[in-house]
Amino acid sequence: MDFEKELSEIYPWMLCIARKFCKSIQDAEDLAGDTVCKVLTSRDKFDTSKSLKTWCYAVMQNTYITQYNRNALIRFIEYDSVAESTSHERASNLAMFNDVMSAIRRCAQKSCCMDSLMYRAQGYSYDEISGMLDVPVSAVRSRISFGRKILSRELDN
Repeated sequence: MDFEKELSEIYPWMLCIARKFCKSIQDAEDLAGDTVCKVLTSRDKFDTSKSLKTWCYAVMQNTYITQYNRNALIRFIEYDSVAESTSHERASNLAMFNDVMSAIRRCAQKSCCMDSLMYRAQGYSYDEISGMLDVPVSAVRSRISFGRKILSRELDN
């Protein structure tokens, strides 16, 4: 089987599937491109007794979920940027900032997940957080997922 040839033949199908995941055509093209890159870099893991389409779909779905989770991550604004806004915006931003920080402090008292979540919000990778906290990467992922849920519930109250 010529792997690249078969992959190029199913690319239009991949793009069609990516459009179902994404709202914009540009995002769908990016998702399909990311999927092709991941498939090509891990082609040695492909089981030739199975369908390439099925494998590509799984890779695309996992890529989309990872990107969605990364984009859903709460981004924290710097305190300095709150001070640079107009007085009305500053008051509103400061109140929101204080609410988020209070929720984080309350959640930190309930669980050890908030340290992982805060590192992730600052842009550290799972591997970097794992090294800093001296825990397995799987524990970091679990803590971040759980921390997001706790923080989301706390902010909704």
